Amino acid sequence: MASREEQKKKAREEREAKEREERESKAKRRRLLRIGIGAAVVVVAAIIAVVALSGGGSKKTAQGATGPNAMQNTAGPWNNGTAGLEQRATELGLPDPSDTVFHVHANLAVYADGKKETVPQNVGIDSDKQFLASLHTHDDQGVIHMEAVQPYPFKLGQFFTIWGVPFTATQLGSYHVGQGLVLQTWVNGKQVKDGPSYVMKPHDRIVVGFGKPGSFPTKNNFKFPPGE
Repeated sequence: MASREEQKKKAREEREAKEREERESKAKRRRLLRIGIGAAVVVVAAIIAVVALSGGGSKKTAQGATGPNAMQNTAGPWNNGTAGLEQRATELGLPDPSDTVFHVHANLAVYADGKKETVPQNVGIDSDKQFLASLHTHDDQGVIHMEAVQPYPFKLGQFFTIWGVPFTATQLGSYHVGQGLVLQTWVNGKQVKDGPSYVMKPHDRIVVGFGKPGSFPTKNNFKFPPGE
C-alpha cells in the first residue's frame, strides 16, 4: 500500500499534468484564433488581387505546386506551400506543436540568381484545415518558429519540405548546380557542408544561396526582437 508521502506525490503529479494540459489547450486555441484572423486577411487580399488582375491588360503565370506531395519544382518566388502540407508534415514525423514547452527561432534568407526570395508568411499553416506544423512562419521576415511538445533537432531541410520547396545538396526549387552555379548554406557567417541536414539552433541566421559564387551574401544580419 502506498505511503502518505507517495499518495501526495502522485496527487501533485496528476495536478501538474492537468494544469499543463490546460495550458496546452489554451495555447492551441490562441494559435487557431490567430490563424483564423490571418486567413480572413489573406482571403480579402486575394479577392482584391483577383479584381485588380481582371481589369488589367497583363497576365502573370502563377508559380504552381508540382510533383509528388505538391512540391514546388519551379523557379522562385514560391508560395507558402499549403497544398499537400499535412501529408508532407506527416511523412516527416515531426512532433506535435506547442509554444509553451519548446519554442525557439531561427532566421532564413534565400537567394537565387542574385535575387532575394521571400520566405512567405504562414508556411506550415493551413487555416482551412486548422493545421499547424511544428515548423512554421507567421510573417514574411524569414523567422522560422520551431515549436514542439518536446525539444527536437529540427533540420533546415525539414523546413523546406514543410514549405514545399525542393532543397538538396544540388537543387533548390527548379535550380540545379552546375556550369559554374553553386548552392551553398551559410549559418552565422560560416559555411556548412550539408545544408539540408543542418540542425537549426536558437537565433541562427541562415543564408541559402544559389547562383554564381559572389552573387549572394554569406551573412544574414537579421536582428531578433528582444525576448524572441
